Amino acid sequence: MFKQRVVLVSLTLYVCLLGSVASSQEIYPQPGFSSRFGLAKLLNSFTSYQFPNPFPPQQDPLSRLEFPIDQWFAGLTSVYVAPSWELKGQIWTNLNRESSLMMQDSDWDDDAAPNQKTIFSESKCRLNRGMLVDISCSLGILPNSFLVRPIGGYRYQHFFFTTHDGFQAALSGDAFELPGDGIDFRQSFHHGYIGGIYRTNLGMVSPLLAQTYAEFQADYALVVAKNEDLHLLRSGDHVTMDNTRGHCWHISAAWEFLFTNDVRGRVTGDFKRLVTDGDHRLKNSLFALDFSFGGSHVWSDQFSLLGEVVCSF
Repeated sequence: MFKQRVVLVSLTLYVCLLGSVASSQEIYPQPGFSSRFGLAKLLNSFTSYQFPNPFPPQQDPLSRLEFPIDQWFAGLTSVYVAPSWELKGQIWTNLNRESSLMMQDSDWDDDAAPNQKTIFSESKCRLNRGMLVDISCSLGILPNSFLVRPIGGYRYQHFFFTTHDGFQAALSGDAFELPGDGIDFRQSFHHGYIGGIYRTNLGMVSPLLAQTYAEFQADYALVVAKNEDLHLLRSGDHVTMDNTRGHCWHISAAWEFLFTNDVRGRVTGDFKRLVTDGDHRLKNSLFALDFSFGGSHVWSDQFSLLGEVVCSF
């Protein structure tokens, strides 16, 4: 799936390059203020984390949890364009909570067979709150007809999941239902990124595409992530926390269509891959446990399709 997305974006970039060869007109928005209102659907997306056994035989992973993200989001984007720079801010929040996919929880807790998965469970999963924030600035340090602009910015992502009504099975043959809420899981990502934006008028490719623009963005981010996992079915106040650092690759391709001089439509495909590593902390007040160890691994794939209406002022 990841290779298919890369091929799709690569083909889009190739088409954009064809359109730019003969284009000498200004293809970036004129100075002024605009707002975009839109919907986004996340597809085949998830966020996961795992941690090892800090004690012999130190199986890795000891436990892995995978949370689906397939909700609808609504968003507002505001853009201010100056002669030599562009400032953009956007915020998205989830519209529905319940996922159509199942959260998965796997354990490898047999010290005699550390590579054998011993416990597996699936649970329904709801996204109580999802928030995506992105603030960026791109610079037109070269003439406006030059098609690539540097961009830098900050992204914040927050997810709060609750699993419920699951089913667990063990290699030993034991199996039972997990009624009610099972896990409260909170996760946040902070991205600081740099990259580039490429934009072209597709009217150079075909007259049928007049007043149609394509925009491609690629950027790389350093990421700080935090998780908090409260196991509601465990004895005591059983909490695990992860503090990790890593990176994110992000690519997007957008098509923009002019309805009038002041109203445009925009469709975007967006993909992010996050990978971070760090420390895992376990706390349980009932058993007086509180210790930390390394080896925690957090990763997330996020693919979304967005449709927006752009209004210029």
